Amino acid sequence: MNTKKHHIQITAILLLIGLAPSFSHAELGSNTTSVLAEQKEFNSQLATSNQNGATVYTLTLPSGTVIQEYASANGVIFALSWSGPELPNLQVILGNYFKDYLAGIKQSRGAFSINTENLVIQSAGMMGAFQGFALLPKQAPVGFTIKNLAQ
Repeated sequence: MNTKKHHIQITAILLLIGLAPSFSHAELGSNTTSVLAEQKEFNSQLATSNQNGATVYTLTLPSGTVIQEYASANGVIFALSWSGPELPNLQVILGNYFKDYLAGIKQSRGAFSINTENLVIQSAGMMGAFQGFALLPKQAPVGFTIKNLAQ
């Protein structure tokens, strides 16, 4: 096979993979239709409860880390929290907001927070004990605040 042609084919395949949409996660700001896919990816236990007008999906990972995802009545994940001995895959659970997390952590060492009218993220911890949360205040049910998040 011609090396140039082979390079073009590989580049095209990589581009298609990179451009393919990812719908397999119940990430912050998306809907809850994929919670089961996330459970499978993390190989976690799933429990569901209700709290202050929100449905709470609790994922317990094999490491012992717990992720709680809060969904509004219309099925949008408006908040999440994590706590445990290992950080969960934050790129998966924060989704499009992961870039905001990266920007915040670059400006800080250790614990940090982002607090805007559209997004609140707080993260802290050390090896063996991590915790944090993310909240989309404008999408939260009336009366739901940071104090309602498991921390």
